[in-house]
Amino acid sequence: MPAIRVDASRCSGCRYCEMWCSYKHEGVFSSSLSRVTVVRDVRIGLDYPVICRFCEPAPCMEACPTGSIRRNDIGAIVIFEETCSSCGNCINSCPYGAIKMHKTKGVPIVCDLCGGEPECVKRCPMNALTFQRFEVRALEITDPAYIYALREFAEQARRWGLDVE
Repeated sequence: MPAIRVDASRCSGCRYCEMWCSYKHEGVFSSSLSRVTVVRDVRIGLDYPVICRFCEPAPCMEACPTGSIRRNDIGAIVIFEETCSSCGNCINSCPYGAIKMHKTKGVPIVCDLCGGEPECVKRCPMNALTFQRFEVRALEITDPAYIYALREFAEQARRWGLDVE
């Protein structure tokens, strides 16, 4: 399964990932047209790029009434604009908030991994983003510090309005 991994400890909040993503896809530098959204929490000094996690199964695909969301040959989520009804079900169903509506076309946009060479990863000056293929395996979580960190992360995500479990 492909993924763009985020190392939040390296993210400076420069938003280069947003700018280069929108330029690659739309030909303009615009955070609203980017498939990456940098979330900033000034209270704790955290910047975190939110990018599609290519869930399996993908709630956005299941929520699409027209079948306009599919995976491409590298496993990325692709939205077919021609058949999309712009209902927004995919946006509402994404547990990470990684899908948003295109401001002028009125169709959802989501990371498509730039065909296997994500521009955001190439352009990140802090190397906070990496592109990897990995297998999802069940982890045995027994370290109390790790369990505490997961709880704190989940609480922070809830404050951002993200639904995590």
